[in-house]
Amino acid sequence: MGKRRFKDSERYAVWLHHEKRCWLCRVPLRLFEATIDHYLPESLLDHPEQFAQIRTQWGLPENFNINGFENWLPSHQHCNQLKGATEFEFTPAHSIIVHRLLERAPDVQKTAMSIGANTKKDKVIGYILAALEKQTVTLDDLQIFAKEPPTEPDMIRLDNGYWLHKQDVVRECDCQCERDSCVDTNKKVHCYFSRGLSDWVIQAGLYWKCYDEVVMCPRCEHPHKRGHIGRAEICGRP
Repeated sequence: MGKRRFKDSERYAVWLHHEKRCWLCRVPLRLFEATIDHYLPESLLDHPEQFAQIRTQWGLPENFNINGFENWLPSHQHCNQLKGATEFEFTPAHSIIVHRLLERAPDVQKTAMSIGANTKKDKVIGYILAALEKQTVTLDDLQIFAKEPPTEPDMIRLDNGYWLHKQDVVRECDCQCERDSCVDTNKKVHCYFSRGLSDWVIQAGLYWKCYDEVVMCPRCEHPHKRGHIGRAEICGRP
């Protein structure tokens, strides 16, 4: 059986209702890089008896749809590929995820239908997503179509191309490196740090290019990344 091809409206709805992050690695996920992963593998459609056993074991309704919103989660493409057709053994934790998916499915479907009710509209959304991905238009460009005056955006676009939700920011500051201007810039970069980063990186408060810049360490007098100064397993002089 061929794999399901998702509409842009479906991809948007799944991403929106599931924390806007990859469910596998838990890293915040840009809409434009989001793929849809089947929690229970799509390959079960070719094995109805096995699928029936899983439904019984997991307490799923008979109308549970492998290719439905009750079985779709957002993910990075590489995370999706690594997972492949992995089948999870029944555990309380996995059961909670599936039943949470079942609870959210009607709302996710409603969002997708409200966007994709008109096939022409869905096609336009596809063009817009492609243009945003290629950076031929920006979110600011789209504000001219808003009926209401533009409000403060919920997402921050980082210079590495990733998007970060304001609710995920745990620290923001100008780069804490000792330079007058940050690497590859003529100014100090204002940095945002998400809860997905390690405590060490957040505490360092460094622009990512400054963090990765190799310098002569003033503590151990050996070259290593600026962000590793004082880090016991690398610098040796914490």
